[in-house]
Amino acid sequence: MRLAAIALAIASAACGKHATVTACTDDLAGPWRTEGGQRWMIIDSGTALEAYTLFDDTHPDTAGIELGPRVLDLARTPNGGEGDVKRRYMHAGAECLGRAPAHLVSCREDTLELVLADPAAPIAYTPCQWGRPEPSRRERWAREAQ
Repeated sequence: MRLAAIALAIASAACGKHATVTACTDDLAGPWRTEGGQRWMIIDSGTALEAYTLFDDTHPDTAGIELGPRVLDLARTPNGGEGDVKRRYMHAGAECLGRAPAHLVSCREDTLELVLADPAAPIAYTPCQWGRPEPSRRERWAREAQ
């Protein structure tokens, strides 16, 4: 009985670990941390990647604007992924969904390299009108130990 419990504990611990990432075609699911310390959770469906914040990505209400957390949606490509960073903006009952380009450009040694930008805030809400886009930047995300 005791040996069965130990075997079950070892099997459970092993199931929570992911193989080392060596390519963008590997399973990228799980928690990741940016160089700045922000934590993200990636959901990997095989053909697409979704990344959600694991930190407070909203800002205090400024002039009646409600800001939703960012979400990354990437379609897998042979060399990485292409898609968008999305963020919801609300003001006086009007909603605008901001988008900015996102690219997964490298995956190796449990590190992802992305080029992305934050969606720009709308300059008008009815209808949604957008100002100048935010500049893109390169980010490195490291897989968190599980």
